[in-house]
Amino acid sequence: MKEIKLEEVAQISSGLVLQRFGLDRKYSKVPKKQISTNGKMYYHVTLKAVDDNKIDLNLLETIKIEKEMNERYLLKKGDIIMKLSPPFSAAVIDFNCKNLLGSSHFAIIRVKDKFDPEYLSYILNGKYVQKQLNRIVEGGILSIIKINYLNEVKIRLMDKSEQLKYAKFFSLLSKRRELKMRVMELEDVIIENLISDL
Repeated sequence: MKEIKLEEVAQISSGLVLQRFGLDRKYSKVPKKQISTNGKMYYHVTLKAVDDNKIDLNLLETIKIEKEMNERYLLKKGDIIMKLSPPFSAAVIDFNCKNLLGSSHFAIIRVKDKFDPEYLSYILNGKYVQKQLNRIVEGGILSIIKINYLNEVKIRLMDKSEQLKYAKFFSLLSKRRELKMRVMELEDVIIENLISDL
């Protein structure tokens, strides 16, 4: 199977350096239905919010800012965000959003037409890409990947129709795994309740 560089299928940039703006930040739980907002309120994806190809909307951070934000930092449906430090988790924005920012802790990956973003996010989380990332990290205790190195990461080229099939399959397996974990959690609660009644 032919390999190509990530830069051939996506435009990759770094997120916003929040400290440069002196932003007033506070953590808050943000329900999915409230992602769209107007004016000076923005939402910021935190490192904790991205894990295992998912974005936990309860871990977004609200940000107040005085001026209009540059479009390059605003995330939209179909974008992929990827942590630039270990673990190099990636997740696709699979919901409609407005005023959602990617910070400098993430690479913002905008996929070109020949690649499916959901499929690519699974590939970026796979062992083949993760091994490449572990070889190119820079730094000691706080290892990071530079964007120009991320551009050089190699992925295997596949027809888009095949990508869509695999993305759907991976998504179904992920949902199945989540349901199994939920069942285990509920079983633990049942056991604990029964024990407490004895």
